[in-house]
Amino acid sequence: MSNSFETMGLLPALCTHATQAGMTQPTPVQEQTIPAVLNDKDVLAIAPTGTGKTAAYALPLLHHLLSTRRHNDVLVIVPTRELALQTAGVFRRCLGLDPRANRFKSGAPAVITLYGGADREPQAESLDHKGPRVIIATPGRLLDFIHMGDLDPATCTRVVMDEGDRLFAPEFFEESATVIESLPEIRQTLFFSATLPDTLTPVLHKLLHKPIKVEIEKHPEKRGPIRQGAYFIDPGLRTAFLKTFFNRDRKSKTIVFTQTKAEADQIAGFLKKNKLPAAPLHGDLTQAQRNATVASFTSGRTPILVATDIAARGLDVPDVKTVINFAPPEQPEVYLHRIGRTGRAGKTGTALTLCSLTDRKKLRDIEKGAEIKFRILTEEQALPPPAN
Repeated sequence: MSNSFETMGLLPALCTHATQAGMTQPTPVQEQTIPAVLNDKDVLAIAPTGTGKTAAYALPLLHHLLSTRRHNDVLVIVPTRELALQTAGVFRRCLGLDPRANRFKSGAPAVITLYGGADREPQAESLDHKGPRVIIATPGRLLDFIHMGDLDPATCTRVVMDEGDRLFAPEFFEESATVIESLPEIRQTLFFSATLPDTLTPVLHKLLHKPIKVEIEKHPEKRGPIRQGAYFIDPGLRTAFLKTFFNRDRKSKTIVFTQTKAEADQIAGFLKKNKLPAAPLHGDLTQAQRNATVASFTSGRTPILVATDIAARGLDVPDVKTVINFAPPEQPEVYLHRIGRTGRAGKTGTALTLCSLTDRKKLRDIEKGAEIKFRILTEEQALPPPAN
């Protein structure tokens, strides 16, 4: 393994920019990924957030763009607007640019973000750039540009799927599969994911060609104990249970996870109607709405967040006391990501899963896959202690 970017064969300018951005030496995921990408190999990388995975593909892909006169595009597909903007910032840092600047530097690849909930016209204009492009897009908005003829997918000969497990979860599966079908058959494909559920196996067989597998374990952060319980309650009674729950504890930060956007809106609306400080968070909100909601939740002004799995990753809010699953998630990995929002910085957290008798198999699957044991609770045990 190499202990410097220079010895990997990256362009000197990219090595300089990496150093300026604080990347003094490669992380393990970068050590294994960069040489594979430079050698035009497909990559399957299992790497958690915080391991340097974005630069692991940004640096070698920029090397390819800067080393050839052919104006083929790099396409990075991500599940959320937040990740699109964050990824664009890393690419710009690797080019020695201001990570927040949208202007294109002469002679440098253009870093273009395409995502919903924002004005389409400026994004369409950015695609007129004639030089090499890095296109970072969410699946829905990407399909829109492809179908409208603003983007020719045949130019995308190097493709990254970041948070691939999310991209092929039910919420995005159809859109992601449609995007893949539109791409050129001969391409380099890099698939990055925090987890590798069995359901991804058939997808990966079709998506990747003899990939180099990279698997990185993140050193666990200091976590406090998380009390994990399950309460059996009929679905029709769960919103009323939440009303009782939050009337007992109106101030502690709590995230209620739902399966759908409509359910998040419905539950948040019910709580607000009952004068409880709640707000929804999901992909149909504009970027400004999402930013305002997260800021209000972080400050404690709106301590109840009703969210889809958009908040299961990347939402690093201190002092979240409780996570409530309105229903058991389908996959143990999703369960672990959700409850990871609490019990941070060594503090104690609580994770409560509401379920029906028909959900017992899901609970057993979560227990097995997540290597945990649910405590089965009575209603009084599931509720916070009564206010004094």
